[in-house]
Amino acid sequence: MTFTYFSPIHIETFIVSILFCVFLFYVPKFFKNLDINKYSTFLGYFLLIFKLVDSIYRLMYQNEPITNITPVHLCNFAAIFAGLYLIFKTKFLYNVVYYLTFGPILALILPGIIYYHDNYYVYLFMIMHALIVFTAFFGYKYLNDKPTKKGFFQSVITLLLIFLYAFIYNYIFKEINAMFLKSHIISIVKFIEPIWLYDIGLILTMIFLEFLLYLPVMKRDRN
Repeated sequence: MTFTYFSPIHIETFIVSILFCVFLFYVPKFFKNLDINKYSTFLGYFLLIFKLVDSIYRLMYQNEPITNITPVHLCNFAAIFAGLYLIFKTKFLYNVVYYLTFGPILALILPGIIYYHDNYYVYLFMIMHALIVFTAFFGYKYLNDKPTKKGFFQSVITLLLIFLYAFIYNYIFKEINAMFLKSHIISIVKFIEPIWLYDIGLILTMIFLEFLLYLPVMKRDRN
């Protein structure tokens, strides 16, 4: 089946994924004696296992090549960072997750799904991305982590390293479009040529989106 934006399955899975994350967020409120550190660790392993299930499903039922199942796009990395953060609870991982949330937020609004074998895949996709955004809120509320200026610069460096990895990956695997560097991410920007100019624009745009997430931090620090 071909996926279209704001179709019934898109809206349905969007609502379900948000409600699921809201439920997870308020579990500590329902169970007052819950050990928040153990709950966080549980959520971290749950997120990583969920990501593994998503990958296996794509391999078996979406018939995607294994070279496209490994981390090749921003949200893949953000999901792994989010799971690791919930387990290890480091400030570095929290900041990387926070500043990369622009990726999963955009993916929830405009999912990068072209076709799907059945509705299960759309649910997996949407819940996976919602869990990344959930992690940023959870860490802020329950683990006392906050985005910082230092974290912003660390996240920019992390993003650039991901792009470097993608350039190398695309060179090795010619059929893969890691981080959307080999062809345009959406049709509306296809007028940007040559491709190296588009790549520069894509990288700068993502850094700018990280900067937008830094603006509330800048305002907080000034106050």
